[in-house]
Amino acid sequence: MKTDQKEVKIELRGETEVVLTRYFAAPRALVFDCFTKPELILRWLTGPEGWKLDTCESDLKVGGKYLYVFVDSKGTKMGIYGKFLEVVVPEKVANNENYATDMSTFDPNGPENPEATVESRSFTTEGDLTLLTHVWKYASSEAREAELGAAEGWIPLCKELDKLLLELA
Repeated sequence: MKTDQKEVKIELRGETEVVLTRYFAAPRALVFDCFTKPELILRWLTGPEGWKLDTCESDLKVGGKYLYVFVDSKGTKMGIYGKFLEVVVPEKVANNENYATDMSTFDPNGPENPEATVESRSFTTEGDLTLLTHVWKYASSEAREAELGAAEGWIPLCKELDKLLLELA
């Protein structure tokens, strides 16, 4: 199988949304699995520059929780956590996204931010390709502006995912 080198496209929608699209040269079910199965997520998802994904937990069902813990070279940890709002295997997954910047005080059962970002990922088969449509909906235009760089961080992540998909196919 040959990877598809199509570019990541990022578009701003309305005042609060960011939409990322990218094609992958792999079956939809496999791309979906790479976004939802912890053992596969750990193989391609990295954090900000200098960080790596250390822990990945996921209870993939509506209302189920997830936790990603990233660590840097000094051992500093930060987390991204939330719950799944929609799960349609292998078509769509949506969740809210909260941040834990101090893992020493993180309480996985504590309250979630009512203004948390909501993100959804849809996986569509187009011929031999899978189209990923990733939508982030922020609580405000200011929150979207502050997070715009995060969408651009997906460009190298997609290349890492291409490598894994080649290996798995």
